[in-house]
Amino acid sequence: MRQLLSSAAIVVAMTATASAGPAVMVFPLSAGKLPTAMAKAPAKLTEALARSIDAEVANVPIEDAAGLLDCDPEATPCLEAVSRSVKAKRIVFGAITADDDGAVKVTLTRFDPGPDRQQRTFELVSTTTDSMAEELARVAAPLFGKTAQPMVGDKPPPNPTDPDGPTGPTGPRGPDDGTHTDPAHGSIRGSTWGIVGGGAAITGIGIALLVSARGIADEVDKAPRNTPQDFKELTALESKGETRQRLGLVLTAVGAVGLGYGIYRALGDRRAPPSEASAMHLTPVPLPGGAALVLTMGMP
Repeated sequence: MRQLLSSAAIVVAMTATASAGPAVMVFPLSAGKLPTAMAKAPAKLTEALARSIDAEVANVPIEDAAGLLDCDPEATPCLEAVSRSVKAKRIVFGAITADDDGAVKVTLTRFDPGPDRQQRTFELVSTTTDSMAEELARVAAPLFGKTAQPMVGDKPPPNPTDPDGPTGPTGPRGPDDGTHTDPAHGSIRGSTWGIVGGGAAITGIGIALLVSARGIADEVDKAPRNTPQDFKELTALESKGETRQRLGLVLTAVGAVGLGYGIYRALGDRRAPPSEASAMHLTPVPLPGGAALVLTMGMP
């Protein structure tokens, strides 16, 4: 008897709804086991969703409507039959779930006879039932061709080009405000050009010494070797050539490193101003029987 009355109530509810012929019908969201604090969530979320898309709320869940028609609500023919029974151009239904960690998810299905079926799942981050209802209406708007509206209290992202924004005159000032001396983006510092020029000059000197050493080697090959004086001059000439060759190799290597570093630093200057000062220093260091150049570089 109870089952008969229940079925009769469903028939009456669906008949009354069908006579109105709403454009969109939202069936009450179903829910499994929810926390006690969320006992009213299915009804409130259903009402908020219906208001946001100008729809009517059905008197029975989609499962009961499909059960009356003896069909599976997951099947497209069943949903088409339910749509015809309530004379709606679109029906919406879904379910609410909450996991052990308290995460609340709402899965919504939008069905248009034809058929056109879209389903999406939304995870709600709000903590109260009323705020969840508002959040669902907001995040689900694109599913129904609407623009998602910001929730109350939400703030738009800052506009970096706004002079009055967080980084502008009225916003908080950074620690370097008024004292920032780094060049603007895209500019190459004068010290960088100095490093590039110095590296190129040192490389040029080294190459010149190597060329000179090569010339001295040619002179050594052509020098006479007839008298002791000739051999004495030949020894001095060979020593001179070896000295220039060693110095040329050192200066060429040091200059090439400096030139490469200058180019690397110039590329860094073009991308962004460095956070720390960079420099290159060539320091002569005396050694037994000669000297060496020590290259010291600060990386940007």
